[in-house]
Amino acid sequence: MKRAFFMISLVLALGLTATTAFGALCVWVNPDRDIKNFFPGAKSYTTDVMTYNKAQGAEIEKRIGSKLDPDENEFKFYRVKKDDKVVGTVLTHQARGKYGAVQTVVSIGNNGKIIGVYVQRHREPTNLNKESFLKQFEGKTVDDPITVGKDINPISGYDKSSQAVAYSVKKILVVHDVLNK
Repeated sequence: MKRAFFMISLVLALGLTATTAFGALCVWVNPDRDIKNFFPGAKSYTTDVMTYNKAQGAEIEKRIGSKLDPDENEFKFYRVKKDDKVVGTVLTHQARGKYGAVQTVVSIGNNGKIIGVYVQRHREPTNLNKESFLKQFEGKTVDDPITVGKDINPISGYDKSSQAVAYSVKKILVVHDVLNK
C-alpha cells in the first residue's frame, strides 16, 4: 500500500512539475546559425544568468501585464561577441500557441533595438518564420506596444500563434530592460 501511494504521489508531482515548467523554459537550440544571421562576423557568446529581486519581478509583471511563469526565476542572457566585444544579446522564451509551445529567439542590439526574431520550435500548422511577419519586430524597443492588432499584423488566420510570438518578444524586451540596468 505504501509503495502504491508513493508511486501515485510521484506521478502527481511529476505531472505538476511538467505543467508549471511549460511556460518559459526554452533552450537556445542553434546558436551558431542565429549568431551568423543576427550578428554577422560574430563568432562567440558568453552566458550571463540573471535573477530578479522582488521589486524587479513586480516591475516586469506590471509592464508585461501578466504574472511571470513559476519557473521564470532566472533568465539567460547570451552576450554575443565580435572581436571580444559584446555586440548584442540573445534571449529565448517559450509561450503557448494554439497548438502547443512556441519557442522564440530574440536578438537585441546594445542600443536596445531588436535586430531579429526567429521561431526555433513550434507545432502550429503554419510557418511562424514568415519574413513578412518577423520583419515587423525589427527595430522595435521596449517602448513599442508589440501587440497584435496595434503595431504587429498577425499571420492571416493565425492570430493566437502570432500573439504567442509577440508576447514572447515583448516579455524578452521588458526583462532585458529591467535586468540589464
